[in-house]
Amino acid sequence: MTIDIQFGRTKAAFTGMMAAGMLAMINPAEAATLVQYDFTGNAGNEATEAASYAAAHVSGIAFSRSAGLSAPSAGNAFSSASWSVYSAANMTDYLTFGLNVLAGYTASVDQLVFSSRSSNTGPGDLAVLAAVDGGAFQQVATFDQNADAVGNHVLSFAPLVSASNVVFRIVTTSTSAANGGTLAGGGTFRVQNYAGTPSSPFSINGNVAAVSAAVPEPATWAMMILGMGAIGFVMRRRKTVNMTVRFA
Repeated sequence: MTIDIQFGRTKAAFTGMMAAGMLAMINPAEAATLVQYDFTGNAGNEATEAASYAAAHVSGIAFSRSAGLSAPSAGNAFSSASWSVYSAANMTDYLTFGLNVLAGYTASVDQLVFSSRSSNTGPGDLAVLAAVDGGAFQQVATFDQNADAVGNHVLSFAPLVSASNVVFRIVTTSTSAANGGTLAGGGTFRVQNYAGTPSSPFSINGNVAAVSAAVPEPATWAMMILGMGAIGFVMRRRKTVNMTVRFA
């Protein structure tokens, strides 16, 4: 009985598997700006603000206030009042926004760019909290407001890597007001488009990429290399091996 072992198809299948594996490990970033909110033309007291831009594979979560905040008017902004200090015992006052990530992709968020302004008795000390994929909120950045001046903010932080969503909250962290006095309920705080150079809408920045295949362990790589070498050696000698088995 003669048994023929063919390597032609094995070579093609192996080559296809290697190509697919290499493509799966290519994971290019697709965007620097993930979500933007354009407050141009706002009255300031809108209940929510939809994202004006979202990169491919993500969507914006509407900008909104918590139930503890009121909504005074302020042109070209998203305004709020009735602030109190945010704490574990008092999580009622915050502005919230963020992004959702399409299945099959991950987002890495590492920067917020915007401008803001407080009235004299509005918040002076503020922080940005973030929750990734439904987890607990953690502080990622802080900023302050002085007097009644517009503050431009480029807040960079360690990347927040998400396969589902990233939700932000802007909160106040002390009873200090923008004028150096004490925070009062009538004090306002508003966010608006970045007024620096160049100007831009309120932006959530980072990257979004396709989910990559798991990277093999070193031992797995070694086995793959040895296997490739063995196949190459045999194929160089002959494409078909004839094995003859004789029975008495």
